[in-house]
Amino acid sequence: MEQQTQAVPTPQITRESRGRQLTAIPWFSAMLSVSAQVAIWWIYPSIYSKQLSAGQWQNNPQLLTYSVFLALTIFCVLHRQFKGFINYIFLLIPFILLYTMYQEMTGQQIVLLALLPAALVLIHFRWLNLQNILGLILFSGLSTLSLPVVIFYQQNTYLTTPFLLSLLPLLLSYLFFMTSLFIPRGANKRLTALAFGIMLLLNILTLPWSIWTLAAVLILFFTWLILINLNLRPRFRMATFSILQAITVLIIFLQQK
Repeated sequence: MEQQTQAVPTPQITRESRGRQLTAIPWFSAMLSVSAQVAIWWIYPSIYSKQLSAGQWQNNPQLLTYSVFLALTIFCVLHRQFKGFINYIFLLIPFILLYTMYQEMTGQQIVLLALLPAALVLIHFRWLNLQNILGLILFSGLSTLSLPVVIFYQQNTYLTTPFLLSLLPLLLSYLFFMTSLFIPRGANKRLTALAFGIMLLLNILTLPWSIWTLAAVLILFFTWLILINLNLRPRFRMATFSILQAITVLIIFLQQK
C-alpha cells in the first residue's frame, strides 16, 4: 500500500504578509513619535545657536527629510521590538537617503549620520546581545550625538565643546524614557529606569526653579511611578514616551542660560 505524504508548506514572506505588517503599524502614534523626535533633534541646536556668533544657515531640506524618515524607522523598529521583516525595509531608507546626500555634506557628517541606523541594524542580531541595557546605552548615545551635532554644524559651520557638554540632559532623557523599550519587563526595567531617572532629576535640579522646572520634575515622577510600572499597550508605548521625553528635554533646554 502506498502511503501518500503531504508536503508541509514552507513559510514565505509574501506581498500580503508585508502588507499586513504595514497596516499593523499604528500610524497615528507613529506620527506623534516622529514629530517629538524631530523636535528634539532640531529645536535645541537652533536655540543654542542664537547665543553664538553663528554662520549663515545652510538650508538643507535633505537633512530634514532624513531626520523624519530616521525617526519613523526608530519608531517602527522599537515598536516591533526588533522583530519582523518589515524592519529591514525601513532600515534601508536612511541609508538610501544618505547616499543621495553625500555630495551636499562632508564625509565625517555622513559617517556620523550613518552610525545610528547602523546601530539599529546591529541590535537586531540576537547573537550580539544588544537588546538590553547595552543596546539602550548605544542607541541613546548615538541618538544624542548624531543628528543634533550635524544640525548644529550645518547651522554654524563649526562645532564647540560647550555645545557637546550641554547635550548631557538629552542623553539622560533617552536613557530614562527609552528604558521600557529595551528592557520591557521585570525588576531590571524599574531599577534601570530609577537609576537613569535619578541622574536626570539631579540635572534638572541644577536649573533655575520655575513652574516649568517643576513640570519637568512631575513628568519624571509620573513616568517612573505610573508608566514604567505599567505595561502600556504597544501601540501607545513609543509615542507616549517620545512625547514626554520631548516635553522634558525642551523644558530643560529652554531653562538653560
